[in-house]
Amino acid sequence: MPATRTTQLSPALALLVRYRKREGSPEPELQVRPLARKISEASGHKFNEQFWRRRESGTVTDITDKDLAWWAWGIGVPADELAATGRTEAADLLRQILTDREAKDAAAERAADRAADAVEGFLRDAYAEIDALNASGPEKERMKRYLLERARQVLDREQVSTTSLDRR
Repeated sequence: MPATRTTQLSPALALLVRYRKREGSPEPELQVRPLARKISEASGHKFNEQFWRRRESGTVTDITDKDLAWWAWGIGVPADELAATGRTEAADLLRQILTDREAKDAAAERAADRAADAVEGFLRDAYAEIDALNASGPEKERMKRYLLERARQVLDREQVSTTSLDRR
């Protein structure tokens, strides 16, 4: 096998590099900057691309279990493969991260569903009030379109999906 940079790295770092570069896969490699941003947002502490590049190049050889687990999470390395490299603490942390992220994602999905239900209920009530007005049919339709457009603007500003509103 020809010598590559990953052969100089620890087994755990070499594993992460292989997954990031998607070696043996037709998928494009993951770019470091967006990956660092994703991990920073999810973990709550700052990761920058130079942190990873120094380790990937072999300039810096140490990496904490916590940092290794977060990078493995961002790249999509299975915890069992990480444990097979001898970094069982990092693998355990990765399993915990995966469990926590699943719980947060499920809670966010439930909150989004509740918000969508609340918006739909509000629109239903507002449409009923518009229908009760002493106005012509075209005026009522114009008011409903305006209300729906304003609701979409607010939801878009808050980055909420408006697909359920499209059904109306």
